Amino acid sequence: MKLVATSWILTRLIFPLFLVPPVLPPVAAQGSASALPREEAPLQRFVCNTGYTMEKCNKDIAVLRTTLAKYPTAQLGNWTWILVRSDDWKAIVLPRGLDPDSPAFTFYAKRETFIEEALVTQVPVRGRELLLKWSMSMRDLLDFAISHELGHALCNEKGEWNANRVGQLLRDGKAPSCEGSLEAKIRAK
Repeated sequence: MKLVATSWILTRLIFPLFLVPPVLPPVAAQGSASALPREEAPLQRFVCNTGYTMEKCNKDIAVLRTTLAKYPTAQLGNWTWILVRSDDWKAIVLPRGLDPDSPAFTFYAKRETFIEEALVTQVPVRGRELLLKWSMSMRDLLDFAISHELGHALCNEKGEWNANRVGQLLRDGKAPSCEGSLEAKIRAK
């Protein structure tokens, strides 16, 4: 029965995603040695989970893109950002053993970051819950969540402390340092 319930959750909540046209990072000026050929440029994809209309999806993703624009997302390579309706958030995070009051999480194996709707648009009840838990405005919480998840993603870091450290560096406009990360440990061997 547990397998059936999990299958229903995956079928109902995760698989039917709206795909929004991907955004390619700006191509460097011609003649630049660092410019990637267009077909090799890292791709940032944005999708909305089930329950979104295309209009609402596009509006909410525009808010997410604005916040992401100040961070080095091209360093991620191909990555998918998934917006999940706040009504569905707890049904997705609780079975995975994640904190339901954490409005974002990263699944590095699939190169995906999940963002709760309340971070990018007003969801009154959920917004109050997050405000009480995190003691910061929704704009600040969105910035905090994005930079923290980038700490996980950029450094292939599972630990919360290091993701927070890297997130703070990013918020301060500094280049992330991943020397304590799993990826750095693997390279050192």
